[in-house]
Amino acid sequence: MFLVLNNLTFIPDSISTNDLLRLQVDAEPDFVPSDETKHDDLDISIEAYLEVFQNEHSGPVASKKLALRILSLLGAWHDHMASKKLAEGDAGCLLWAGDEKLIHMAWSCLDKVDLGDQECECDED
Repeated sequence: MFLVLNNLTFIPDSISTNDLLRLQVDAEPDFVPSDETKHDDLDISIEAYLEVFQNEHSGPVASKKLALRILSLLGAWHDHMASKKLAEGDAGCLLWAGDEKLIHMAWSCLDKVDLGDQECECDED
């Protein structure tokens, strides 16, 4: 603990542990998690899942099927949101529908990726 008096710094000879502990009880937390921390946790979770997934299902077919399934879920969610916004009369429905089309195009492009001898028979859900 420093005390500044008349531009001079005073350093005490000793610090009471009990006084510090009493201050700690009333102190406000220094750390407040940011939104970035939440994203970091999500990234860590995804990486852990992918590691387990790749250990159980090595090779490109499983990865392609997983990616196509995720794109299908994301597209369905965007389609649902577009319909909901349309029903509410919200012009934002066009943005949701446009993004759904982009996701569908990504699905179509990935579906055409050739895996050689290990072909993927993936139906859009």
